[in-house]
Amino acid sequence: MRRTRKTRGKALPFTPSLDVSAWLQTHPDALIACPNQPGNLKLMPASCVKRHLTANEPRWATIGAEPFHLFVFKMNLVPCRDCKIGARLARQHKEIAA
Repeated sequence: MRRTRKTRGKALPFTPSLDVSAWLQTHPDALIACPNQPGNLKLMPASCVKRHLTANEPRWATIGAEPFHLFVFKMNLVPCRDCKIGARLARQHKEIAA
């Protein structure tokens, strides 16, 4: 007996219940603009700290002959290694955690 196929593309498009621009106006310090990433990438400070710490881990430091998805992941972390904003936020995060 065959299973019935689920139809795709019939779902309603996602509409956020939150007005993003209004939220950003009330929380101007919630996101920071990353100068090292392409586009106008906005990150939360905790995400910036995580990217900086991950980029400086020894297992992600070397870029070699790996599967493509690992290569892309490592290449996206390269600008975060020497980022001054990420280093400052990581120091602040470490002080808060201690």
